[in-house]
Amino acid sequence: MINIINKLKKETNNQDTIIYRKKKILFKNIYIIFNETLISSDTVSDFILRSLNKIKVPTYKNILNKISNFKYKEINTYDDVSYYLNSGFTIILISKDKYLALETRKNLSRGITTPTTENTPRGALDSFTENIEINIGLIKRRIKSNDLWIKKYRIGRYTDTSVAVLYINSIAKKEIVDKIDKLLNNIDIDGIIASGILRNLIEKENKNAFPNTISAEKPYTAARYLLLGNAIILVDNDPFALILPATLNDNFISEEDDYNKSINVSITRIIRYITFAITLLTPGIYIALTTYNQEIIPVELLISIAAQRKNVPFSTITECIFMILSFEILRESDLKLPSFASSAISIVGALILGEAAVSAGIVSPIMIIVVAITAISSLIFSEPEFTNALRIYRLAFMVGGAVLGLYGVLLVFIFFLINLSSYNFLGMPYLSPFTPPNKNRLKDSIIKFPTVDIKKRNPFLTNNITKSTTKKPYTEEPYE
Repeated sequence: MINIINKLKKETNNQDTIIYRKKKILFKNIYIIFNETLISSDTVSDFILRSLNKIKVPTYKNILNKISNFKYKEINTYDDVSYYLNSGFTIILISKDKYLALETRKNLSRGITTPTTENTPRGALDSFTENIEINIGLIKRRIKSNDLWIKKYRIGRYTDTSVAVLYINSIAKKEIVDKIDKLLNNIDIDGIIASGILRNLIEKENKNAFPNTISAEKPYTAARYLLLGNAIILVDNDPFALILPATLNDNFISEEDDYNKSINVSITRIIRYITFAITLLTPGIYIALTTYNQEIIPVELLISIAAQRKNVPFSTITECIFMILSFEILRESDLKLPSFASSAISIVGALILGEAAVSAGIVSPIMIIVVAITAISSLIFSEPEFTNALRIYRLAFMVGGAVLGLYGVLLVFIFFLINLSSYNFLGMPYLSPFTPPNKNRLKDSIIKFPTVDIKKRNPFLTNNITKSTTKKPYTEEPYE
């Protein structure tokens, strides 16, 4: 026991926040160690020390009986002592090979609040916090099944961060869970302080600009995907869950869809896909038409565009890049500034800057309209990784349109489709269920069928394809 204490003192440079207490019961010395910045001092003094004062014979069994009302962990290695000490546990060294870690953590995390990134008119109003145990509880609250399995990991040489993988054992495909397990076990890094770091390590960056995982702030979203066969990764000290594997279609599905009739949801999803095409293609097509393919534009409109651009000193692509860059700068400013100032920046940018640019003859009014339509369409998507991918491909379409006109736009579009259709993550094709086509899952894609007709899960996610449903004949009660 003395060796453990000496080693701790040496490794922590005799840190004064780590308290060492020696308590003598009969002829036996018991050592109590805790980090006062992480523990509740009242719990240690009022319960643990008082409980130990009542012990007459200092055997392991007697000590265990006295503190059995605590959440405890039996440990026997120095590494475990170090981990639990830095996690807010109080360590009791009873003998040279028997130690107890008692949970006495101070409440350093915020309470459950409303979500800030996943806003919907209707739906659950709780969101994940920075405490991994609370986050697991929020999911268990929704999925009350013994089939919800949890695998825990500790990743990071210095942070020793707790990471949990959740999946429904009877639904999730074992091959996917094994691949995730292998990926996590192979990670060797100084520290994981955010789920985004883990996400980049798992996804193997630069293979695909679009995200193969979804960051979920709401337990509802995580529970919904668990029931489909996806796995969920939770990282301690991070209020977002990682849903994997994800497809392109997952970015067009919202929690609000579950509250509306299928026909209304279908119309909304069609609008989302149209806005996806608008934000991706509009600048490139406009550049192509005004630079190379003017014969496609109606004469009256072409004359109007030419008159507006008469005094603009820049080429169309330069003008377009300048305006889109201005919008992206304003958007980043809007995200970083406090809420009371961000609206003022948006108004100044959208009205004054745009009007001033047109009046000064730097850009044409038609370009303001094109960029505005593109910008408004991109605001529908809240996933930052998804919007960043849209920026990259939008620029590619613009360059294609500037170099080869509509042929260039078409070539970039073909490359775009080949890139997405050839990519898969954890065995899941990124364009599923469109390619390869899956008739059953297409019922919950662009067009949403009634819920009762969606009877199959995605075969790439699970071998348990058929959803468990029990049909009961409907009998109308007689009116009295």
